Amino acid sequence: MNTTIDLKTAKTIEAMNQKINHMDNAVTDFFNKMSDVLERQLGDDEVYAAVIAPEIELTITPLANVRSYLPCFDEADSCYSISDDVPLALCYDPRQVITLACKRYLSGAVVFVRYDTNGSFVALTTSDLYLIQCYLAENSVPLMADHEKMVCICID
Repeated sequence: MNTTIDLKTAKTIEAMNQKINHMDNAVTDFFNKMSDVLERQLGDDEVYAAVIAPEIELTITPLANVRSYLPCFDEADSCYSISDDVPLALCYDPRQVITLACKRYLSGAVVFVRYDTNGSFVALTTSDLYLIQCYLAENSVPLMADHEKMVCICID
């Protein structure tokens, strides 16, 4: 019985292994961040937001650091609710919207925040992070430009 693997198969296996390791690291990091948010929710009153952009994965950051991702945050940004049941908003720079086939896609950083009945930002919860992940899974769309793929968020 021949147990050798040809070079092409070995490279494919190595590439798949790297992708699996990357996904494992991303999932582990995400759940570690969710755990951190839950700990903060129970003990720390600092407000945290979730940020995602084409060059970064979903990240949890203090509200004070959000402007390093979205400089126009809470000034010239646009926001809308992503849920009828939960006070979660998606905030983005309106200058970073691409319109294709009558649909709008966000091509820049996006900030997810929770707000209270007064419109003030409050800390995200673990269930908010789950809703954000579901929203991203349903609305993220890969777009091609000059043979480059970019994942954008459809807001229509």
